[in-house]
Amino acid sequence: MRNLRFVWLILIAAGLALPSLAAAKETETLEFSENKINANWTGHGTITLEQQPTGILLRTTGTGYILTEMSVGIIPQTGQITVSSPANAEIYFAWFPGNNTSKESYDVPIAVPAGDSIIPFSLLQNQNWQAGMRQYGLVLPPKTTLLLHRIELTQWNPFEQLLTGIRSFWTFDSFRPYSINFVWGPQLTTDPVLRDIIFDYQPPITISGTYVINGLLLLCVVIFAFLAIKLGKFPARRKALLVSNTMILILAFWAALDLRMGSEFISWFAHDYQTYISAPDGFKAFRDRDRFYDFTAFASPYLFDRQSYVFFATTMWPFLGDMRYLTYPAIPGIAFDRDDTWVIYSRPDIMVGPDNRLIMDGTPISEPGKILGRFDESSFVFRTLQKPSAGQPPATSPSK
Repeated sequence: MRNLRFVWLILIAAGLALPSLAAAKETETLEFSENKINANWTGHGTITLEQQPTGILLRTTGTGYILTEMSVGIIPQTGQITVSSPANAEIYFAWFPGNNTSKESYDVPIAVPAGDSIIPFSLLQNQNWQAGMRQYGLVLPPKTTLLLHRIELTQWNPFEQLLTGIRSFWTFDSFRPYSINFVWGPQLTTDPVLRDIIFDYQPPITISGTYVINGLLLLCVVIFAFLAIKLGKFPARRKALLVSNTMILILAFWAALDLRMGSEFISWFAHDYQTYISAPDGFKAFRDRDRFYDFTAFASPYLFDRQSYVFFATTMWPFLGDMRYLTYPAIPGIAFDRDDTWVIYSRPDIMVGPDNRLIMDGTPISEPGKILGRFDESSFVFRTLQKPSAGQPPATSPSK
């Protein structure tokens, strides 16, 4: 009868907990469309606010703020902003510890692409996030223009946070240069937006799942050891059962962590096989190098009779070192006043101008020539019609 009462108590407690677990997420929406604005907004700094039918047009000459003191009424973990921007920009969702904007503020960055976009952001990525701040809004850097349509702040219920935590444990890092020496292991977060960008931060700003597992395991061992001492006068069979349960628990934790890390390693191999090993020529993308190795295979035939050539890429590391190895004995560099062959990889800002010179941002950077071969719109091999005269460089050097 006592056991039956205990079961009923568990069922009643579960029944009381289920409504809160099943409750839908709560979202506070801040509208900026004409006749739909539901908060009082003020501009601070060098910012102008102009009401448009679909939102508020924001323009800054210096740093500007748009702030409100409306109480949110929830404890949000994530946000979402709907904007239209003529160019790429980085703005910030900011909050202040009081009503005085001269006090220290906290913020999280929001990367805004050109065009119409809906951008989620995580408030938990800033460890100083303080729920219940009355004054909050956006910070715009100098010379920023965008049309603000909507801001949404979301609070996730406990059940959704639990599911996100489980999913984050099984969210894998990609194979990176540091992976040959160490791995971050499983990370835990209750924020679904932060879960998608866990490994974008180095080190991750989430909770280490390995630390949590080891902490729980240590706690369980301490509890079992305490019980073993208390059971000192009990039969050996009960002590053996306690020890076996402890070993089973340790094995379960080890198996879970081993399965997680083994699955991550397998995901790396599967990704490489799909995107590089089995991909057809011309479409092979190798990790952070993307299609670079296909490009070097394309460019090498144009370099076999050259001792050196000009090379420009999105970033010089790691591509410059790879080019030195893959195109040897031809050596890449930036001797634009001596070499007649230019190898351009993923630089949409470098193109052939109307006078057949390479131009960057509208400025000529080479002698006249022609494209020997084009890999894609921003990657090609160019050769000048005659070698530049030493000591007479073009109008400017490509410094980017």
